[in-house]
Amino acid sequence: MKKKRLTETERFLALTDAQKDAEVARLVALPPSAWKPLNEARRKQWTRLKRKMRMGRPVVGAGAKQIAVTVERELLKRVDRFAKTHKMKRSQIIAQGMELVMKRAG
Repeated sequence: MKKKRLTETERFLALTDAQKDAEVARLVALPPSAWKPLNEARRKQWTRLKRKMRMGRPVVGAGAKQIAVTVERELLKRVDRFAKTHKMKRSQIIAQGMELVMKRAG
C-alpha cells in the first residue's frame, strides 16, 4: 500500500511543540536575502488560506469606510480623553454622534 504524502502544513502540525518552536525559530532567523516572491501555486495557496482565516478586522454591519475629517484640535483632545475614560474608540464616539444628530433631525 502506498503511503499518503503529507502536505507541508500537515507535516508541521504533526511535529511536537518543541519541534514546531525550533522550526519557527529557524524560519524567523532567515535573512532578507533568502526571501523569495511567491510562485503561482504558493500565491493560490496563500489566497485560499487568507480567505479561510478571514484575516483583518471583522466586518460589522455592511463593513466600514475610512474617511478623512477635519476636527478642531481642542475638540479632538476632549474626544480622546472621553474615549479613554469610557474605554471607547474615537470612531465609536464619532459614529454614535452621527447617529444621535440624525435621530434628532429626523
